[in-house]
Amino acid sequence: MKLHLFVTAALAAAAVSAPAFAAEPVGSVGLSAAHTNIDIGPIDAEGDSYALDGSVALPTASNWTVTLGAAVVSTDDGLNDDTVASGDLALTYAGSDWRAGGFVGAGETGGETLWAVGGVAQKHLGDVTLVGTAGYGKVDGIDADLWGARGDVRYFVSDTFRINGGVGVARIDGSGGDADLWTIGAGGEYQFAGTNWSVFGGYDRTEANDLDLTADTVKIGVRFGFGGDLRARDRSGADLAGAQALFGGLQ
Repeated sequence: MKLHLFVTAALAAAAVSAPAFAAEPVGSVGLSAAHTNIDIGPIDAEGDSYALDGSVALPTASNWTVTLGAAVVSTDDGLNDDTVASGDLALTYAGSDWRAGGFVGAGETGGETLWAVGGVAQKHLGDVTLVGTAGYGKVDGIDADLWGARGDVRYFVSDTFRINGGVGVARIDGSGGDADLWTIGAGGEYQFAGTNWSVFGGYDRTEANDLDLTADTVKIGVRFGFGGDLRARDRSGADLAGAQALFGGLQ
């Protein structure tokens, strides 16, 4: 599959350039479960999904960082039973209190591959991180253009306790019609003292008036981090928002 080739190439590129990396990698691997209630016109459905995801930030000596991310999600609901995979590769530059750069990503959707490119920026204000992401996507075999933008606020109660909220919009322009979607959500993560383990949870609501669709999702999970605590993950670029944040709801 093209997606598997994309992820393999990204990992190979990171391995070849490993001598250029100047510090210890920072990242995490997480396992989560989510329950979703979906209303599409007169149809009501609900179901569960399970996800395995991971990301790693590889800093260089010149303030540049390569971030790799991947996820596999298995869904079992009243509308769709499927397992999809996605991957992101980002290159960002870090200033004294900010980070900015671009990303490319790919993910499966409806048996096709969704490709995406975009930009991401972070601003660090003490215990607060502001995140902005925007991008464009295209689905192989489907005449449709995808546009998305998202803003997030992360507040660190401590180095090991974070709460966050965000809002996103996405637009589909296709030969079969256009649709606008918006998502709002909140969540948090807590890392147990003296360990690499944390628990996290969140709630998201997605609406598309053009499709008469609403979806409410509650997620909980556990995560193993390496290279630093929650704040270190955030500031290192390991928790960048990419294609999955913009278009994951379309997969």
